[in-house]
Amino acid sequence: MNLKKAIVATLVVSSMLTTLAGPIPAGAKAQEQKQSDHRTIQIDPKLAEKLNQAIKLFAGKDVELQKVGKRELIYNKVVAGLAEVRSVDGKYCVQFDSLKDKEIILWVGGQTTIDQISKQHQEEVLKWLKVIDAKYAKYAKKKYAFEQEVWVSKLNVRAFNPLDRVKLSKEKRYELKGKDFSTFSIDFDDDGQLKTDYLRIDFDKKELDPKLLSTVIAAAKTAFQHKFEMTSAQLAVNVFPITAHGKNKAEAAWVFHDGKVTVYADPNTGEIKGMYNEFGIRVRDHKGISEKEAKEAVAPLAKKLFNIDMNGHSVKWDEHRKDYYFTSKNGMNVRAALDANKKIVYICAGKAADAQFDGYVADMEVKSK
Repeated sequence: MNLKKAIVATLVVSSMLTTLAGPIPAGAKAQEQKQSDHRTIQIDPKLAEKLNQAIKLFAGKDVELQKVGKRELIYNKVVAGLAEVRSVDGKYCVQFDSLKDKEIILWVGGQTTIDQISKQHQEEVLKWLKVIDAKYAKYAKKKYAFEQEVWVSKLNVRAFNPLDRVKLSKEKRYELKGKDFSTFSIDFDDDGQLKTDYLRIDFDKKELDPKLLSTVIAAAKTAFQHKFEMTSAQLAVNVFPITAHGKNKAEAAWVFHDGKVTVYADPNTGEIKGMYNEFGIRVRDHKGISEKEAKEAVAPLAKKLFNIDMNGHSVKWDEHRKDYYFTSKNGMNVRAALDANKKIVYICAGKAADAQFDGYVADMEVKSK
């Protein structure tokens, strides 16, 4: 994966996905408050000067930044150095890696308005929303209309160069939002010709297929002995393979949250593809848990959740992901993380078990009308 793709992947994941962690402790609320406090980051004058220069490149004028930023969350976990700071007026933002003496600027963004997006592209995005809605969200009966505010951003194509050598990409990324949805589009040549990238539609309980929600609730009980009480659900769809590459398949996932557990499901079949708890701590090495012990811990749940018999699967420790990866030539792959007591922290199968998992668990044959 080259630098540009890596940064784009970070943007997609950080803006779309939430919740990935471990077993549910008694002090969950206290941990949430501690995490919130830990997110705050003071911007020292030297770094502030560089961030201001980057904002000026984007805005074409001097912009006053806040003196305090926020560390970013990915999968509901604070990422080691990833942070953002906004302007005092809230109209601009810069995302950067804040690791001491290794700071890098990733992207810069600001507000614009919906009238800066062509009517043709607005209609294209709305058509995609309606196509996806009709295919997977029959119970919702949603109406889609854009908000006036649109967020636009540019990547720093010299992200791993010194902070004073920022160069913003020609391409722009736009976030168009409305009640219960957000969408992202890319303008590669800064010529107003946008390609729809991905879309996310939010749902509450009454808008969901009761059978699907029952499956999710049952899976949470099976995996973690947890009573799942849904707080939000999203249908996430990546249509970029179709809009930019002319393919006939998109990628999709149902994602369900209750603040403690997150569940991924296949929109085509309703099958569970991933289970994640939010507040535990997975082991960071496999010194205390052999691969054989890991397989013994994971196999029963893989059978119950995914109907996967792991007798024929091989297992290895993934040093990069810090989890166990189970593969079979003739079967579906499984990935899982364990805590120090060999309890499941997360478990996923199929596309969700891929090393480059980006939030989508299934292919989706959908064509814009």
